[in-house]
Formats: sequence, structure tokens, C-alpha cells
Amino acid sequence: MGLDDRDYMRARYRARAKGTRWNDRNGRVEGAWFDPVNRGQDYQQRRFGGAHTQRSSLLRWLPFGLSVLLAAIPAYHALKRDGWLPDLRPELPFPETGAVTVNAQVHAENATSRLIVVTADANAVVQLFDPRSGRHVISVYVRKNDRTTIPVPPATYRMKVAEGQRWHGPTAFFGSSTTYETVVPLMVFTRQRGNGIDLHRRVDGTLPTRPNWRGPDSL
Repeated sequence: MGLDDRDYMRARYRARAKGTRWNDRNGRVEGAWFDPVNRGQDYQQRRFGGAHTQRSSLLRWLPFGLSVLLAAIPAYHALKRDGWLPDLRPELPFPETGAVTVNAQVHAENATSRLIVVTADANAVVQLFDPRSGRHVISVYVRKNDRTTIPVPPATYRMKVAEGQRWHGPTAFFGSSTTYETVVPLMVFTRQRGNGIDLHRRVDGTLPTRPNWRGPDSL
């Protein structure tokens, strides 16, 4: 290519690139990062930024979705506990308040502490388990809107609570209305001091629970 041809090509490229400056020494174009066909950096950001925008929208709505879920779980449990879900199975008489199911290894003479249970608008089965082995120790039955105190062996227990309306026996518990929750802190019982639970839900309650989705084991 002759000198005239190269001058012609440079002039043509300058006209095409408009404000672009040609660096003759280094043989490269400076001053324009994008060819006019690419429509510049803003266009590229809009073109490839769609997926990022969608992810940002999802992340923005995530806290709201979690808050709705956290509010829905207690509401669902309340509906079950109050008997709003259909239950077509025949109902059995719920045991008398204060009746218990006790592990065969527990002896009455060792029950020198006490468990206090106060129920709300649902029948309840309050259970104590060994926190290390998971072994069931004792379950006490308490009818709705009632109160009882029973002797238990002094120890540290994991407490779980089953509640519902229509009793179906020690295997099915309350059927479709069964709610099963685990008390978060371990419950400590000593000879000098018992422990207990009040099942009236309050905003300022001091005994937090978490849902136990697996449900209670047969007694």
C-alpha cells in the first residue's frame, strides 16, 4: 500500500470515528472505547444489566417475603390448634387433667420436684425428655382452660407441647389439629424449685418455642 493509500485510509477512519484521535507513533486509536456500532458504554450497561436488575429486585423483596412467612407460621398453628382444619375422624375422650404417661424407668419415689401447666383454649399434652438421649420421661394431659401440678424427678429436661381440640388417642394425638412445639430453653427442675409453662400466648412471653414439624411420637 502506497503513502497516498495510507493517507486515504487514515482520513477515512478519522471521518468515521469523528472525535477519535489517531496516535501515529503507536499505531492505535485513542479517545474512543466503543465503535459507534456498539452505541457506547451506556448501551452496553443496559444490554447486560438486565439480569443484575432482576436479581436486585428479588433481593429487595426477600425481607418482605421472609416477614410474611414468619407471620404465617404462627397463624397457621393457631388455626390448627383452635380446630379450624377439617377433622373427620371419630373423637375419643381426652384424659382427665393431671393424668400422666410415665417411662417405666421412672419411679414415683424419685419425683420430688413439680411441673406446673396452665392451658389456654386447647387441650394439651406436655412432655419432658432427656435432652441428651431424647428418652421420653413423662407426659401430662391437661384439658383446655385448666391447670395442674404434678410431681416429676429433679433434672434438666427438654420440654415439648402438643395441643389441639379433638383427641384421637396416644398415637394420632389431635389429628389434623395437632400442633407440636419445642420449648427453646432447657427446663431445670430441682428439689427446692419446680418449673412449668403457661400456654396463653403473649407478646411479652418469656418462654419461646419453635415448631416441631415432625409431630409427636406415639406414647
